[in-house]
Amino acid sequence: MPALAASAPTTRLDRAFTVVLARRGTELTVGANESITDVLQLAGVQVETLCEQGVCGTCVTTWLAGDPEHRDSCLGADERRSQLAICCARSHSDRLTLDL
Repeated sequence: MPALAASAPTTRLDRAFTVVLARRGTELTVGANESITDVLQLAGVQVETLCEQGVCGTCVTTWLAGDPEHRDSCLGADERRSQLAICCARSHSDRLTLDL
């Protein structure tokens, strides 16, 4: 019997979630193929971005509720308890509340 080829590592597919803007009282849907910053900018919410890859930290924003998935390389463990690089972050929970 031939040896089985090693399978490629499995990755979790991105899924849509709701981002809640606490100060504005607004809820927006972030699609599976969209970034939080893209959705915010399309809704007219001004956010600063630079690298769009989670490296520079320009878009770091305070999160208030939910279970964020950090995909950046700019924040340390302590910072991640309250902050999020919204250019590349996703959410494990259905809703993610930001201090915006």
